[in-house]
Amino acid sequence: MNLRTFVKVGSITNLSDARFCAGFGVDLLGFDLNPNSENYISIEQANEIMGWVAGPAFVAEFGNMPVDQIVQLQEENKFPFVQVNNIDHANELKQEGFQIILAIQIASESDIKVLAQAIGNEYSHIIVSCDAPQLIPAIEETLATGSETTLIKGYDVELSQLDHIIQVQPFAGIELKGSQEEKPGFKEYDELADILEALEVED
Repeated sequence: MNLRTFVKVGSITNLSDARFCAGFGVDLLGFDLNPNSENYISIEQANEIMGWVAGPAFVAEFGNMPVDQIVQLQEENKFPFVQVNNIDHANELKQEGFQIILAIQIASESDIKVLAQAIGNEYSHIIVSCDAPQLIPAIEETLATGSETTLIKGYDVELSQLDHIIQVQPFAGIELKGSQEEKPGFKEYDELADILEALEVED
């Protein structure tokens, strides 16, 4: 299958999600390897899932983990992409030669300044998320100045907004999230399925 836009699905915790998303042709699947995260899975679990899935490229989501730990895990496992939440970490890791995805969560005016700095740098992608609707106009004003990096939208990704997201710059794609499995092999997809089905290209 093909989708009408670039799609990353993060926080994958189970094979069911991974296979479901791969079947739709998503571009990136991310695994949260930060032990302090509620969506954490171990390297061993991630490797097991990846062994059963073909198609998407894989992302190691490290959050705010120390750079030395990230470098060690990355050198041992060699994920195609490394995702972090800290711009200084992103720049250090880029110097190590890794393909970097910077995830920026906008919650304050200071985060807008970090975003403005980030879009002037060259990473593989920047994912922009926001839980503060009052800051969205400032985000979009900042992004309107142009970016050296492909931008992925991680906020207001809803069925009713899909056509607008796809057709209007500056975003080149969207980020969705996986969810926990009720028991192995059994889960409901709901919104994730609705969005992927809406993005599916008809033959």
